Amino acid sequence: MSQAQENPFLPRDTVDAVPGPRGDFPVSTTEPAGTEKSDVEGRTSVAPAAKLALAFLCLFSAGTLAFQFWGQIRVFPGVAALAFVVCALTLLFGYWVLRRIRPVRPPAASVSLIAVAWGFTGAAGLALMANNELSGILAKLDGATAWEAALTGPFNEELLKLVGIVLIALAFPRVVRGPVDGFVIGALAGLGFQGVENFLYALISVIQTGAVNGLLAATLSSVVRVLVTGLGTHWALSALTGTAVGLLAASGWRPDPRRAVTAALLVVTAIGLHLLFNSPLLPDGAGILLKVLLNFTVVMVLYFVIRRSYRRRVLAALAEEGEKVGMERSHALALARRGSRRKALRTVPESGRAEAARRQEQLIDAVEARAVMRSG
Repeated sequence: MSQAQENPFLPRDTVDAVPGPRGDFPVSTTEPAGTEKSDVEGRTSVAPAAKLALAFLCLFSAGTLAFQFWGQIRVFPGVAALAFVVCALTLLFGYWVLRRIRPVRPPAASVSLIAVAWGFTGAAGLALMANNELSGILAKLDGATAWEAALTGPFNEELLKLVGIVLIALAFPRVVRGPVDGFVIGALAGLGFQGVENFLYALISVIQTGAVNGLLAATLSSVVRVLVTGLGTHWALSALTGTAVGLLAASGWRPDPRRAVTAALLVVTAIGLHLLFNSPLLPDGAGILLKVLLNFTVVMVLYFVIRRSYRRRVLAALAEEGEKVGMERSHALALARRGSRRKALRTVPESGRAEAARRQEQLIDAVEARAVMRSG
């Protein structure tokens, strides 16, 4: 009896798939229909430049942030330590949750960390400079002061976070291949931005309260920004723009008019929601909570729409690939769940578990590649 028949959750082999490192997902040896060979080679040739740009911008922006705020950290080391701990815990929890919500399996850990790093350093440092410049211009305009936050952050911050998400998609084209991938990578970039912003606002709150009780001010700032507004700010807004990037990546960066318009609307929606959140409209506690819930609702509706579409394509591909390797349909469909794959591996003797896991990964690689083809 074959291995596949002995354990129906473990395929014998995969069809039309090639193994590769987990950080750069293996894909079918066949490119999506309509994709020219030159397009594939072009995206591959762009990757080194995109990686170099990410590294340079992150290092430059990290230096900018350190130069700007190192004095406050030295003056208020206790507050800085508290804010750092809160920031680290927030990033760890958010990192775990956001990677878990990707259907089938999480994105590569290395690329996930790069996305967080972009938000924490690259986007944040560049946004700090851009916001300062634009605030200086608005300060010269009568009546613009009340709307300063709404006319700076939403445009500078969302677009700069978006730049990094695009660079990540170009640098790791087999990790960001569709809307679901873009959603998660975008959310992780927003999480990094949110983490450093919370840290900096905790430091700023001490100065704004006259440094009378710095730890209390920093604690209150952190609680509000993590437990209240954190539900629907940067991670959610960047998930919208990340989905737009995923839509473009799925079409080989040559979208038809419908995809192009949808991607543009997602970016505009992110900027609009950010503008509303920063605006002087509904400034009281209830108004702020309403804005947070609006952002959260919009991004959750988008998530469940793209998740449902992606899972439908994955299940169809699993049924086809499972049939090729001799698996029953119900057993093949079960492989879409992480728990089912782990359960299957536990039934394999330890000596053969690594090989069984490799075959599982090969099948999922082929299935996800096929699912991307169907969305292209």
